[in-house]
Amino acid sequence: MNKLDDAVVFSKKYNIVFARPVVRPVIEKLANCLIQDIGRPLAHKGVIMGHIKVLAKLTEEEFLFLSLTRMDRVDSKTSSRWPAEADDSRDGIDLDINVLVFGHDDKTIETVVEDSLAVFRKNAIGYGLAN
Repeated sequence: MNKLDDAVVFSKKYNIVFARPVVRPVIEKLANCLIQDIGRPLAHKGVIMGHIKVLAKLTEEEFLFLSLTRMDRVDSKTSSRWPAEADDSRDGIDLDINVLVFGHDDKTIETVVEDSLAVFRKNAIGYGLAN
């Protein structure tokens, strides 16, 4: 399926546990890189034909919401409870990843997400990622 009239939806939750606490700015950077890594192979001339959303949750009230429709701009919004202190550290994060795109099949999207999570995990190793 490469037709632009067929949308495919991918939605999955992941729990990431760090081997040692990771500070908030690093979590933000890792989440930003993750959404771009997912978007890159799904984009057409720098545009996502659909959208990609990542909800990075520390707790139910503390979350970072990322949205990608163009590769040159990641939109982000934090909850009012998202920690303002740069030295605030956490042991893990829950990721809700949602992809709705045209022109790609579900297997391709799943592979892209899993490969991007592998990069996320690799990038986080230096910060103490356990799984």
